[in-house]
Amino acid sequence: MLLGRKSWGFRSLDDLNENSIPTKKGGRWRSSTILGILKNEKYRGDVLLQKTYTDGNFRRRTDYGEKDQYLIENHHETIISLADFEAVQNAMKERAQAKPIKKGSAKYQGRYPYSGKIRCHECGSTFKRRTHGTGNGRYIAWCCTKHLHDSSSCSMRFIRDDAIKQAFTVMIGKLSFARKSVRDPFVKSLKEAGLQANMHEIQKLDETSDEAAKRHQTLTTLAAKGYLELALYSRQRAELNQEAKVLKEERENLARAVDSGISTTDEAEMLLKSVSEAAPNGSFQQDAFLRFVDEIIVYSQKEIGFRLKCGITLKEALAAGTKMPEVFRLTSSLPQSIQEDPCLQAEYAYSLIESEVAMDGNS
Repeated sequence: MLLGRKSWGFRSLDDLNENSIPTKKGGRWRSSTILGILKNEKYRGDVLLQKTYTDGNFRRRTDYGEKDQYLIENHHETIISLADFEAVQNAMKERAQAKPIKKGSAKYQGRYPYSGKIRCHECGSTFKRRTHGTGNGRYIAWCCTKHLHDSSSCSMRFIRDDAIKQAFTVMIGKLSFARKSVRDPFVKSLKEAGLQANMHEIQKLDETSDEAAKRHQTLTTLAAKGYLELALYSRQRAELNQEAKVLKEERENLARAVDSGISTTDEAEMLLKSVSEAAPNGSFQQDAFLRFVDEIIVYSQKEIGFRLKCGITLKEALAAGTKMPEVFRLTSSLPQSIQEDPCLQAEYAYSLIESEVAMDGNS
């Protein structure tokens, strides 16, 4: 299609979908599906490893440079000729250069800061950007892709783009207000929880290792006095040596986990500090959003949650078109600890913060 050939008689996505030609997974054709096929190195006989990876929360992510990738050339017989493959790549490059916005530029990346980051709490699908309304009443909205294809399979309604921006701005304001009630206790409990749990496990391993060493000494003594046959002594000594090796490896792993946990906690502290000290100026800060937010979870048309990269999810109401809140306060005093999980404790503390529009001095 890209080179103007009509091998299958289809020239567009509409042709494929209207003729009920399914994708490999049985779904509808999209431009991203076609693009993935055209750029797939397997057609030229190569294989690129680690296109995706699993993050610390066991979610599958596309690798945009976070991990090393490995290209195996001439891995298998080519599916199309190298000349055709290169011709397609050149054609796509020429078309991209002809567009007013260059891919990869700051303007290109900044068009839709939420792309791929909004997830439906009901069905798990991502949201798609759309324009709603007519004339001067047009506005940008984000819609669950599953709801768009089949509203009976997911009831989640759309959310407005300006409501998301306002909710994020309110969140920044709340965190700036609640440094002592959210950030500091969260970081402190995160450090204590991770360190105590791992140190307790290390202590248990040390005690088990001591017991294994005593058994090894007893075994050696019995063998020296002739109370054990050589074959039995050799077998039991091998078992004890293997046990000691496993215990040593487990202890080393836990020690690394302690170091890693301290590093992770430091990163969380730096992230929350940056968030809470971001100057709330009443407008959406795109750089702050891209830096701090891992994803947006849509619970309903009236509530979303910002999952920060440090692991906590902060819920906010959606209220587009209303005046930006400027006054924040705690609805009740915060107990020292109600949750064993530091993330849940921070989320609970955040839920106690109320916001309201400042009263006009003339009223």
